[in-house]
Amino acid sequence: MARDRQLIVHRSLTSPDLLAGGERELVILLWTAVFALIFGGGIRPLSLCVGLLLGLGGHYGLIQAAKRDPQWFKVYRRGLRYRAFYPAHSHARARFLPRHPSVPP
Repeated sequence: MARDRQLIVHRSLTSPDLLAGGERELVILLWTAVFALIFGGGIRPLSLCVGLLLGLGGHYGLIQAAKRDPQWFKVYRRGLRYRAFYPAHSHARARFLPRHPSVPP
């Protein structure tokens, strides 16, 4: 009797590359901008409050976006690069083909 072969793949090889729950590049960019806002304008109460509010709110948004699609920014960036090849509208001389329902009435 032949045994079924099992291949164990570690979770780190298949999971997306996230940093603190958000997409890595965007989290690094966000917190770099926050630190530049706080320390670039001088450590004042207003810049500290605005920077922390921007950082926490932006990070929360990145976490929520990563929960829906962990690689959404990579897909968006690739879509921008392919925009010239795949326009979002049909051609002016495109033929209209009627669609038939997949389930008969």
